[in-house]
Amino acid sequence: MEFLSGEKLFEKLEEEMKSGKVVIAEIAPAVRVTLGELFGFPVGTNVLGKTVALLKKLGFHHVVDTPLGADIATYYEAEDIKKMLDSGKGKFPIFNSCCVGWRVYASRAHPELLNNITVIASPQMTIGAVSKYYIAQKYGLDPFSIIVVGIMPCALKKFETIEVMKNGNKYVDYVVTTVELGEWAVKRGFDLKMLQDEPLDQLMPTSSKDGVIFGVTGGMTEAVVTTLAQLYGEKKEIIDFRDDIEIRKKKIKIGKHILSIAIVHGLPNFEKLYNEIKAGEKYHLIEVMMCPFGCVGGPGQPIADKKTIIARGNALRVLADGINERTPIDNPTVQKLKREFFDKMPREKLEELIYFNR
Repeated sequence: MEFLSGEKLFEKLEEEMKSGKVVIAEIAPAVRVTLGELFGFPVGTNVLGKTVALLKKLGFHHVVDTPLGADIATYYEAEDIKKMLDSGKGKFPIFNSCCVGWRVYASRAHPELLNNITVIASPQMTIGAVSKYYIAQKYGLDPFSIIVVGIMPCALKKFETIEVMKNGNKYVDYVVTTVELGEWAVKRGFDLKMLQDEPLDQLMPTSSKDGVIFGVTGGMTEAVVTTLAQLYGEKKEIIDFRDDIEIRKKKIKIGKHILSIAIVHGLPNFEKLYNEIKAGEKYHLIEVMMCPFGCVGGPGQPIADKKTIIARGNALRVLADGINERTPIDNPTVQKLKREFFDKMPREKLEELIYFNR
């Protein structure tokens, strides 16, 4: 299996932009605190606005935020978990789907766990599918004529370009890594430092704190748990998952339920945890990230030492904490999408967009 990279990828995308198709870029959370390193910015600098400007200069027609996909996925996953808890019929533990490295590893090393990975598609795939169909609806376009390009911290995210929805359309068509985007900019004569910040697409402009924090270890869990708590009427901050220990075990009370949670980064550490699970330990939620400290340390980022990767993760947390909208429920863009789009389609059509096609 071969994926486009480097100049061949850049030329292919430029062809797509000139072909009459609408080409959308989506920016993963970790990219905003790492792309700047390639242009001399201090580690952890938020360059989201400059990244949007760069992508517009390169020819993209719309630029949206992958954290909005994380918000959408988190909201519906929290709803699903609540139903499972309240009915007592859930199949636990539930594993995350956001890390494609973890999913590929599980499929090869532990296929017995695949049915425990959430049915909700990854944030990249979720916002890819939603962008295609929502923008198509707004502009009277054919969704199959829309191309989505993920700007990702992980080369393995290119595997998600193979995935197709039940209707045959792809969730995401191409992936450009952080390092590749930097190379593309340089080859086309753009310096990030010289660009003025530009906003995300006004059709889908905001993401919550929970969506942004996905890019660092523990962030996905924080997002799901705080959203789940809000569904139970408990408006509270739960930041117990921010230590960077390789294996973390927590118990959190939400409503009448006490949730057992584990968080792991690094696949060898998952094996240690899995041995304990096979010996009888029980969990409701388990977050597994393949890379050290999560996506901030992904295999598509500038090469860095442990100290730098930790600094990226801490910067992303600080950035997330500066966002007024704390959960997807607080996010006006999610609520607008629900009113105008999700709630107006049959549930099976919604699931085509935000669930894996299994």
